[in-house]
Parts: sequence; C-alpha cells; structure tokens
Amino acid sequence: MNRSIHFSLCTLFALVLTTLSWSNAAAQQSDYQIQQDFRADYSQIVNSIDNASTSSDVSRIERSIQGFVSEYSDHTNIIDSSLYPETAQEWIDDLKSRLNATQQKIARIEEMDERINELNRELEGFRGNLTEMNQEVESLQQQLSDAQSSHQRASGLAREYRESLQERDEFVTTFLVQLTRKYQAADASTDADISEAIERLDDNPVDLLRTVLGEYVNYANQSSGLTAPEYLSMKAQHQYFSEWWQGVGESLTNVFDPDSPVQSHQEVTDLLSNWEAAIDNRIWGSIDSAFADNGIELADFSNSSQLYNALQEYVSGATEQARNQNSQDDLDQFRNFSNFWNGTVKAQWGDLLIASGILNYEQIAGIDSQLDGWNEVAIPTSNLMLILFLVSIAVIIGLIISLARKRGDNEEGEAAQS
Repeated sequence: MNRSIHFSLCTLFALVLTTLSWSNAAAQQSDYQIQQDFRADYSQIVNSIDNASTSSDVSRIERSIQGFVSEYSDHTNIIDSSLYPETAQEWIDDLKSRLNATQQKIARIEEMDERINELNRELEGFRGNLTEMNQEVESLQQQLSDAQSSHQRASGLAREYRESLQERDEFVTTFLVQLTRKYQAADASTDADISEAIERLDDNPVDLLRTVLGEYVNYANQSSGLTAPEYLSMKAQHQYFSEWWQGVGESLTNVFDPDSPVQSHQEVTDLLSNWEAAIDNRIWGSIDSAFADNGIELADFSNSSQLYNALQEYVSGATEQARNQNSQDDLDQFRNFSNFWNGTVKAQWGDLLIASGILNYEQIAGIDSQLDGWNEVAIPTSNLMLILFLVSIAVIIGLIISLARKRGDNEEGEAAQS
C-alpha cells in the first residue's frame, strides 16, 4: 500500500515536471517567434520604403508602420533582449526616418514631373509663337525689299519691321526670364531620379536655346540693308543674352543636359561669340553711315571706346575751330550735330546704346557737356555793337560841337548887345 502511494506520488511529480518543461519550451518558442516576426516585418517595411514611388505608397507605408508599432508594443522587453544593444524603438525610429527621406524625395520628383509637364507646354507654345514671329519678320523683310521704290511705303514697312524684331526679341527675353525663375534652383546632376524626369522633356531648353541663337547668328550674317537701330537692337539683345548666360548658364546645363554640361555650356558660349562677331561686322559701319548721312564725318571706329573717342574728337575739334573762326558756318555745324545728337542718337537710340553697352550714361552726359561749350563759342560775335558804339561816339561828338557852337553864338550876341 505504501509502495503504491509512493509510486503514484513519483508519477504525479514526474508529470508536473514534464508539464512545466513543456510550458517553458512553449514560452521560449513563442518569444523566439515574436522576435523573428518583428525582424521579418521590419525588413518587409524597409523593402516597401525602398520601392515606394508615389505619395500614395508613402501613405500606405505610414499605416503599415502604425500597425507594426501597435502589434509589437506589448513585447518590447522580449524584442529588446534580442536586439541588444539596440532597441525596438530605435528600429521603429529608423523606419520613420527612412520613410521621411523617401517622402521628401518623392515630393521633389512629383514636383519636378509637374514642372516638366508645364515646361513642355511652355516650350511647345514658345516654338509655335517664335515660328510665327520669324515668318512675320521674313515677310516684312521681303515686302521692304520689294517696296524700295516707294519711299513712303518703305518707311512704314521699315517701322513695322523694326517693331516686329523688337516684339520677337522681347518674347524670347521674357521666356528666358521665366525659365530662369522657375528652374535655376534645380540641380539634376545630383539626383538621378530628377534627371530621369528631365529626360521626358519634348524639347530640351538648352537645345532650344542653341536653335534660337543659331537663327540669330544666321540672321545677323545674312541680313543686308538694315539701319543702325536694327543693329543696335541686335547688340542690346546679345548683351542681355550674354549677361543672362553668365549668370545661369552653368546651372541650366547641369539641370537640362547633365550628361555633357561642360560641352553644352561651351557650345552656347561659342554661339554667343559668333553672334557678336556677326553683329560687329555691320553695326559700326551702320552707325558711321548714319552720322555721315547727316553731314557728320567721324574718325574711324570699330568698337565702343573708339566710337566714344571719335565723338569727343569731333566735338572738341569743332569747338576749337569755332573759337578761332567764329563764323556762321561754325554755328551751322553746331546746330546740325546738336539736332542729330539730341533728336536721333539720344531720343531714338539712347536706350539701345545703353542696353547694348556701346555708350553709358556718363559718356552721353560728357558729350552733352562738351556741346554746351561748343554752343558758347559757335555763336558769331556781331559787329552791331561796335557800329552802335561808334555811332554813339559820333553823336556825342556832334552834340559837343553843337553845344560849343551854340555857346559861341550866344557869347557873340551878348558882346554885340553890350
């Protein structure tokens, strides 16, 4: 009996030990599974973040992270023990940091996509408008050539032609200003995703710029019969292009031509140089002809400084001549130059001369100052004052003689009476 009871107790104790062992094993297995699930879910979310490409992907991953945090919040100690020295919170913070970086990247890409779509629309409109303007310029140029026999009609067409050129230049300038304002800050060379967005452009702005400059170079080389204002307008437009390109050319080629930005930048720079050379081949002769047609013969000049020196020499030479001769011809010469300088050069060319960098405000003011000095000595000194002076002396002498004779007659009369 005692032996039977002892056996039962031993059996019962063994069963208890077995049950406890199974419970501990099950608990250990459960903890291990939680740790493994945590790592697997973390890796899955990381993979989702790496593959995210839209804002909706980001929103979905945000919800996944929230569910991930809720699911393992009651097992922090178990997870921390397997991650030591790191913690579950640090891994969660890492997920949030990764998602935030991806969100910012996707936002930049989506913004660039929108800007690219907008730029495509702008480029399409720009090319269409520029084509129409070029056709109008060519039509007016042909009409102007055909109408040379009719002075009045040719004059009106010339005005329309100049206005058409000016409108086209202003249109291109406005486009470049808008392009700079919208896209100068971007730097696609440091972001492959943005570079891929740039590649979706129907027309690359740098390519379009090369096309426009090529047309300007051809026009400057092939045009004939243009007057000084047309070439001054070209020079002013070139000056704007050059200053604009110096400021934004490097960043623009980095954004829109990231595969070969240095070569692209140099090509545009070379086109600007060719355009300037084409303009300079004609502009100085056209300015000299305009002065000569108005009876003003300037010394030879082929650049801005030489033009200013020629103007100074002409005015100072004429001033010295007027000072020495003081004739009516000197006054006529002054009036002729003054009328052309004030009525044409300053009034009609002034803004273009300054915008093109040919003359500045100080130089124009310097010529004005010299004109004041020329004006003072150009007016002939009249002989009228000398004649009036001599007549006055003669009258005075006559009065003195008359008074003397009258006094003498009075004295004789008094003597005869006495």
